[in-house]
Amino acid sequence: MMRATSRIPLLVSTMALIATAVGGCVYSEKERVVQTPAPPPPPSTVVAQAPAPAATDRVVAYPEGRWTLYGDGTAASPHYWVWVPAGAVPPPPPPLPRR
Repeated sequence: MMRATSRIPLLVSTMALIATAVGGCVYSEKERVVQTPAPPPPPSTVVAQAPAPAATDRVVAYPEGRWTLYGDGTAASPHYWVWVPAGAVPPPPPPLPRR
């Protein structure tokens, strides 16, 4: 059997190790709350229309003919290009409908 005088250093050493192990788990500073920044707002939906081409931009001429741009770029009248051969005379407009 161990004598009491030999158990005391063993007990002190054991308690020191336990205190060190458990003491490392305790955090002494105040707890900090970190907030993440708010997400940016969603982009606004802005519909931009291209400006209408100038009159000179509506015709591209070549020796064999020309490309002519028609329409105003809206859903009701979209832009479209038409090839007009050189020397071609546009046909007369169709007759008005009868009532």
